[in-house]
Amino acid sequence: MNKFLVMAAAFALVCIAVMPVFAVHETGNGSLSGQHYNLNIIGVPNRKNTNFNGGQGSRIFVLRTGTTKFYVGASNNYEIVDHDATDGVCGTPGNPGVPGILFPYSNGEWRVQIYVRLLGPKTSQVKWKSYYFDGVEYIKWADFTINRDSKFSLKTGQLLMDGYENILWEMYDKIDFRLLQMRIYLEDT
Repeated sequence: MNKFLVMAAAFALVCIAVMPVFAVHETGNGSLSGQHYNLNIIGVPNRKNTNFNGGQGSRIFVLRTGTTKFYVGASNNYEIVDHDATDGVCGTPGNPGVPGILFPYSNGEWRVQIYVRLLGPKTSQVKWKSYYFDGVEYIKWADFTINRDSKFSLKTGQLLMDGYENILWEMYDKIDFRLLQMRIYLEDT
C-alpha cells in the first residue's frame, strides 16, 4: 500500500477521534456543553415579606443594591438550601456560617466547575469577594469585578478554594443589577 495513503488514513482517523472532543466541550456562550445545573441570582427591588422562604428551584433572590453574603459549604452533592437572600444573607452567619449553598467536595477538593455571567442593562456590574474559613475566621483570597457579558467565564478558582470546606462569598457595589447566572458542572468523584 502506498505510504502516503497509509499516512493520510492515519491522519483522518486522528482527526475523527479528536474533533468530537472539541465540539463537546465548547459552546458559543463561553461555557461547556453537557449536563450542568443553573443557578440564577436574581436582583429584586424590595425585600420579600417575612413569610417568604424563597421557594424551590435553581435561583436565589437578592436585593439589587447593598451587600449580599453567601455561605457556601461542602457536601456530597449540589443543593441550594436558602433561596431568599433579600435580607442580605444566603445561609446563616457565623464562624463558620451555616451554608445556604452546598457543592460537592471530597479528598480536600471541590468537585465542581463554575462558569459565571452577568446579564441585564449594559451598565450592569457587581464586585465580588471570596473568603475561606481557616478554623478561626474568614480570610479573603480573591476579589474581582463582573461586568455585563453575554458569555460565561470560568470562575471556580476565584469562588472555591481547595482545602477549605467553608467559603463565604460577598457580592457588593451592585450597579444596575438584575441577574447573575452560574452554570455548575459536577465532576466525577
